[in-house]
Amino acid sequence: MAKRFVERARRFQVRRKGELRLDERRFNGLIQNISDKGLFVVSNYDVEVGMEIWIRVELAAGLPFEGKLKVRHFNDGCFGAEIVEADAQSRRNWQQFLEKHYPGQWELPERRKNS
Repeated sequence: MAKRFVERARRFQVRRKGELRLDERRFNGLIQNISDKGLFVVSNYDVEVGMEIWIRVELAAGLPFEGKLKVRHFNDGCFGAEIVEADAQSRRNWQQFLEKHYPGQWELPERRKNS
């Protein structure tokens, strides 16, 4: 039987501490990887799929990012989220970080096996 592959945005391993906010609650998260459109976070705070959470993270010195995330999947303290809102400067900082640290790679798709 032929294996099926699903394309997704290429992910890059990073380790950044971020501040997350849900309503008036603030909690920390450790960003494990990022892509052009989202990120994967480890946190002690349980979230639910569909929740929208604000994040603030320093991608690199002088490159802050602030925006709204939508939780796409959650499992045992880890969640993947899509960036759904960010101001123009934060979006530029995100792209600049990817271009500087992963030149020529960040726009390429990543293949993964669909189980």
